[in-house]
Amino acid sequence: MGMDSVEIILRIEEDFAISISDDEASSLRTVGELHALILRKLETAPSFRPARAFFRLRTAIVHVLDRPRRTIGVHTKLAHLLPRPTRIAAWNSLAEVSGLIFPKLRHPRWVRDTIRAVAGAVGLAVLLGLANWSHPSGLAWLPLVASSAFAGFVAMAGLYQITSFLAWDLPMRTLGELAQQLTGLNPSEFAIEGELLSPADVWQRLVAILVDQQGLNWEEIRPDSRFVEDLGVD
Repeated sequence: MGMDSVEIILRIEEDFAISISDDEASSLRTVGELHALILRKLETAPSFRPARAFFRLRTAIVHVLDRPRRTIGVHTKLAHLLPRPTRIAAWNSLAEVSGLIFPKLRHPRWVRDTIRAVAGAVGLAVLLGLANWSHPSGLAWLPLVASSAFAGFVAMAGLYQITSFLAWDLPMRTLGELAQQLTGLNPSEFAIEGELLSPADVWQRLVAILVDQQGLNWEEIRPDSRFVEDLGVD
């Protein structure tokens, strides 16, 4: 399979939320055969949004990380794809290339625990300072407690902001788990329509992909059109 073929297959997988193996792709000779394969895949495709999210994510990984698509699956560990020294930059690039809202990377546990301890100490210091100044009693303690809690919250938010360069921990383990989260963060992006598509609808969308990828004219593409000989797909 040449680069043209790979790009076309990636587009089809993303658009129809199906998976096409290298063996299946390499056996295709005509557009009609590809159309028939897509229809068969849609009959058995899972009806859930994470499939579409995964294929879109995989396309971004292929472009950003230059990884062969056959090595990228739902069980692929994110830590293997995104080593810590380059993780923040790669995470941001994947979000930009995919056009999706990504979950935020997290601070390591020791940083989070330290920030909570410091914020708690700030809140306690504010409470003791206000109590020493005003000598409250009874219900007069309520505004002091509220003020100290607010001070602790502000301190925590500020510390997280200041230490944002330390946020490198992944919020999930695998690509499949990330795809699940992406569907929740981008609900309008992953509507599954494959089950509602007629063969004519699938043909129209397939031809549109080929026109866009190869710069072809719409009328050039027929069911008996051969990819290599007639359409120049390498």
